[in-house]
Order: sequence, then structure tokens, then C-alpha cells
Amino acid sequence: MSEAKNSEIGEPIDRPSIYRTLLIAFVIWSAHFAVSYAGVLVFPDDGIARIIAIGAGLIAIAALLVQVRRLPAPRSPLALGALGLAGAGVIFGTFPALVG
Repeated sequence: MSEAKNSEIGEPIDRPSIYRTLLIAFVIWSAHFAVSYAGVLVFPDDGIARIIAIGAGLIAIAALLVQVRRLPAPRSPLALGALGLAGAGVIFGTFPALVG
């Protein structure tokens, strides 16, 4: 076995790719929130803030989908859960821009 495969053996929480996925998922979610919130602060009561929030939401969802595709073949439920939670946070964070 190669060294790369040995580092992926064990419980899901012990694998470095799982930690990386957890970190990336929540960084994407927080970056989406920061960009959307900054748009509202810079352009209060303006349509451009909605466009910024929707654009940031689409970019964040695309980045999360790329991360799902990059997961190794036996996908960990922990990593998928973190990506799903971040995706739900992005969608619910963008929802007020769509209806408001």
C-alpha cells in the first residue's frame, strides 16, 4: 500500500481529508455570509445588495458542489453532513434576498 492510502485508513474523524472538508465547508458558508452582509451594509435599501447576495449564494453553492465532487470515493457521512449544513446555511442566508 502506498503512504497516501495508509493515511486514509481508520475512522472518518481520523482522516485528514475529512478535516479539510469540514473546514472548507464552513469557510465557504462564512464567506457567503460576510459578503452578503457587507453588501447590505454598503448598499442599504438598494437592489444591488440583493444582486450581491444572490451572486454570492450561487458562487457558494457552486463551490460546495465542487467540494462534494472532490471527496474521495468512500464519501464520509461526516463530510457530506458538513457540506449539507453549509449548503442549507447558504440557501437560507440567500432566501431573504429573494423574497425581501
